[in-house]
Amino acid sequence: MLRRVTTIALVGLTFVTASAAAAQPHVLVVPPFPLERYAGQGAVGLLVPGAGPEVTREGALASLLTGTVRSSLLGGVPAGERLIRLGVGTGPTVYVSLPPAGRSENDRRYPIAVVGGGFRGLLVSDSTRIPGLVSIADVATGRLAWREDDGAVATLERLDRRIERNDRWRLPATIAVATALIALGVLRPRWAPRALLLALALNLWLEPWLTALAAALALVLPLGAACAAVLAAYLLSMGLDAQTVGLSPLGPSQAGRFYGVNNLLETLLLAATLLGVARLGRAGIAVAALALVAVGGNRFGADGGGLVVLLAGLLVLTSRLRGAALTPRRLALVAAGAVALGLVFAGLDAATGGHSHVTRALADGPGALAGDVGDRLEASVRRTVDGPGPAFVVLISLAGLAVVATRRPRTPVTDALLVALAVSLLVNDTPSDVLGIGAAAAFALRRLEGEPSG
Repeated sequence: MLRRVTTIALVGLTFVTASAAAAQPHVLVVPPFPLERYAGQGAVGLLVPGAGPEVTREGALASLLTGTVRSSLLGGVPAGERLIRLGVGTGPTVYVSLPPAGRSENDRRYPIAVVGGGFRGLLVSDSTRIPGLVSIADVATGRLAWREDDGAVATLERLDRRIERNDRWRLPATIAVATALIALGVLRPRWAPRALLLALALNLWLEPWLTALAAALALVLPLGAACAAVLAAYLLSMGLDAQTVGLSPLGPSQAGRFYGVNNLLETLLLAATLLGVARLGRAGIAVAALALVAVGGNRFGADGGGLVVLLAGLLVLTSRLRGAALTPRRLALVAAGAVALGLVFAGLDAATGGHSHVTRALADGPGALAGDVGDRLEASVRRTVDGPGPAFVVLISLAGLAVVATRRPRTPVTDALLVALAVSLLVNDTPSDVLGIGAAAAFALRRLEGEPSG
């Protein structure tokens, strides 16, 4: 069935629609309300009030007015020029609910409705790419849109349950994957990479046919081809429907990151990519290209940090496969080359019409990009020291990686993975995810060394 989508764009303080003259939106902050109240009059959705593990009412209100979001890990309140004023305007009325006073966990979505201006059905936004889910910044930046949905309330209730379920499953699923990789690395090294690929395939369960196909290929194909098949499944899933990965158990948390590849998936896909490239010889270049598009493409994974990490790993792998040793000079060249190639790739992607938070960061110039990297480093530190759990995972994972790094001989794949994980710590902001699953994958690949390919 064709679904009509009507967009609204904000010009200055004005909503512009295809069916109405320019008018300032009438934004009202109201107590939480049942979605049924406005479902028959306009378009309804679920609002994510901030980014990071926590949110405050003050910060949510600032984001609503300025269209900017700041992670709670960085502290402070989002700054910027106010693009809208509450209670003023003759355009569509936007009813928004915000978190309660004080600080609370950012694990709840709040009702939002737009009445008037032709809106009806389900609110959508290209900032989330998940129908029914919108960001607090979308009201001021004009990214709101709607699509027809006669059962909008039921759709939103299912969506909210799915997000809550993923929040409950994410940590146990991550622990299960890491445990399986370590256990199989000890007992059956040849099975460990298959377990990694099978976990990636099962994560796509929202598309059952794709999950079944990817899982079968992960188990029956030669290992290099199996890696390529799983990477292709991720590229296909994100191209067909962003929800498949966005709402997957190992995918984004919906607390500031909504679609594409997060750091956890990025690390699993990194291991699969390096193994596939090494196993397929000259054909490995196709695997590398597939992974770069799947992880870094703005229409797909949209993970700028992941793109740099992948490039660093691939550059090290290429160098080591040619017999070159890892020297400080060569590592410095790898780092510079990964950043340069990442910028070129992202620029070409943007020039061909791709758009995401990555392209917006690039458009703001090198200063803003450097500031973004600095923010990620600060967020990484804060996440690590936030509690005993993350700190323990980071420390025990670093110890495991140190053991892997000091064992001889190391293959090109292991060296490439170790360097890529080091780069990931610099450009990403969830060190426990990167190191936890990365250490398990590194151990499994290290144990695979010396085994015949299969």
